[in-house]
Amino acid sequence: MLAKNIIYLETSSIFDWGQIISYLSREEKEVMYQVANDRIKRLFKVENEFYLCTIFYNEQVQEICIQAENQPIFSAEARKVISNFVRDWLDLDQSLDDFYQFAQEDNILYPLVQKFYGLRLIGVPDFYEAITWGILGQQVNLAYAYTLKERFVKKYGEAFHYNHETYWLYPKPEMVANSVAEELLELQMTRKKAEYLQTISMLLYQGIISRSYYQKLDTAEQIEKELLKLYGVGPWTAHYVMMRCFRIQSAFPMADIGLQNGISYILGLDEKPSKELLLKLKKEWGTWCSYAVFYIWRLLY
Repeated sequence: MLAKNIIYLETSSIFDWGQIISYLSREEKEVMYQVANDRIKRLFKVENEFYLCTIFYNEQVQEICIQAENQPIFSAEARKVISNFVRDWLDLDQSLDDFYQFAQEDNILYPLVQKFYGLRLIGVPDFYEAITWGILGQQVNLAYAYTLKERFVKKYGEAFHYNHETYWLYPKPEMVANSVAEELLELQMTRKKAEYLQTISMLLYQGIISRSYYQKLDTAEQIEKELLKLYGVGPWTAHYVMMRCFRIQSAFPMADIGLQNGISYILGLDEKPSKELLLKLKKEWGTWCSYAVFYIWRLLY
């Protein structure tokens, strides 16, 4: 008999839990989940109820298990919401067979799929988290971006205390939209960045923008064009959101320093790749651009 406080998710053939755990373990300051002993702890809130979940892998049956630690049972809505989130977060519905076959003939991608076999493109399903994280990460190194994120979440997010530990939900747009700029400045970010966050937060709070709004658009080009209209969103942030949240496989943040450094490292170049080379790779990789970028990032971070 299946336990009522566990959700079971099937995985596909090219999947490696160890690669996912390794990726999620790389940043100590990550505040949205905790990783220990090959298990992930993450907090959810559905219908005003907290669900503190431990996510682990049962290799014998090749299933991901999501166990509620603080609830005896998942409600039907919680089961649906949390299942969908984890499937999206870990990109469980994407078949990687074609990508791995494609990579066999690519001198940049081939060593990466060997090294990171089974790694999924870890997403950011919450549009607000994706776009604000993109803004927080602008023009700072990754370590400081995580510091800003931690301060941001602990200032505006919702805490849940369980067994002497504290777990966090990402802030809601209204919490930031209704704040004053000085509060954001206290987190040690620039005034411009604070303005960007408040503007984006207000647009989401008012329902002017949403994940569904952009995903109803017909093409990746249209989505990028609409994202670029937002105050504080440039090409890098637009492609980051398209890649990590909207799952647009052709997303390619061409100006990303990590992407450029990774390509130079793999090809043994003494300088950054030229714009011509980047455009050539973008065309060659086509609908596998997002996975190519993610694997290159993984090589560095």
